[in-house]
Amino acid sequence: MPIYDYRCSDCGNTFETLVKKDTVPACPKCKSSHLEKLLSIPSPPVTHSAPEPACQPGGCGACRFN
Repeated sequence: MPIYDYRCSDCGNTFETLVKKDTVPACPKCKSSHLEKLLSIPSPPVTHSAPEPACQPGGCGACRFN
């Protein structure tokens, strides 16, 4: 069950939703099914060129220095 990003053609609302098999998604704002599927791009991992104080072991948890 993938999560997709959509833009409603009727009201312009942008949202993401879990799409189950044989389900037609609808805009949560206006309930329209006239939707444009948007390109979803995963965000790259956080990397630092040198450790910062928050990037010490046990620090921010989002970098390779943990």
